[in-house]
Amino acid sequence: MTFFKFLKMAKISIFLVLVLSLAACSSKSKEKIIIADQFGLAYAPIAVMKSKGFLEERLKENGQEALEVEWKTLGNTSSIREAMLAREIDIAFIGIPPFLIGLDNAMDWKIISGLSESSVALITSDAALESISDITDDHRIITPQPGSLQHILLSMAAERELGDAKAFDNQLLSMSHPDGVTAMLSGGKEYLHFTTPPFLQKELATDGFRILKTGEDCFGSDFTFNVGVCQERIYEDTPVYEAFKAALKDSLDYMNEDFEGTLEILKSAYEYEDEELRSFLAEDQMRYTMDVRGLEEFVDFMARNEFISAEPEPDSLFWDH
Repeated sequence: MTFFKFLKMAKISIFLVLVLSLAACSSKSKEKIIIADQFGLAYAPIAVMKSKGFLEERLKENGQEALEVEWKTLGNTSSIREAMLAREIDIAFIGIPPFLIGLDNAMDWKIISGLSESSVALITSDAALESISDITDDHRIITPQPGSLQHILLSMAAERELGDAKAFDNQLLSMSHPDGVTAMLSGGKEYLHFTTPPFLQKELATDGFRILKTGEDCFGSDFTFNVGVCQERIYEDTPVYEAFKAALKDSLDYMNEDFEGTLEILKSAYEYEDEELRSFLAEDQMRYTMDVRGLEEFVDFMARNEFISAEPEPDSLFWDH
């Protein structure tokens, strides 16, 4: 065999080794599962799950003890959607409206479960505003992003009171809730903020700040604030998917059975004083449940006002329904 033939054969062998190595890597099971939530007490069960290690326990029960759990907090659903498409997160918690918008844009995800119902309100410091009809072109309305739960609630109120669901679409400012609080406290009266606990209470504790409209007023009844979602790749990984659902139930059960323990976890997670946090959690609208309420109403409103192109098929909404 000539040297050149030997070199050619060696190159082929190295290439085959590389191909087989890559194939082996791609066929390996997941090394970690990444969970994403957003800012606010509406996501409190995730803080409990993280603190108590419920997901790690359930993964171990399902033979997935080698799977590392990673937690992320992102500012809005756009960041979550991009990260999920890039496989940088596996399970996330978002509002129903951005879930529907993603689904309408061919996002491969469905609902795992509900997570919470929460107070949410439009806050102003402008004494001249008595209703949303008084909002002028000079005002700016802070929401997490266009298409967010807060944006759609505002649009529902605008349709009912002004006859135009998209009346305020050109006045939205996209900010995370913490950044929104900073803007409200340092800005002028032209800013309004559609926000949730504990940011809602922080603004209301400031002189001159008040509620202009509640989320319940906008929607017309109670509704689920956020839902857990994942792509088919996670749903089909049955041991992981079932472990997560069981861990979520564990977290909600713990919150219902051990209020003082929950309080200690959330005090650390959210850096709030005892009495302050107690008052937040005691609100009638702050409920933690896997039930999903208000989905049909959001679908009807968003399709009717072209926030989504059409009503989705019922079997495209939930993994387990």
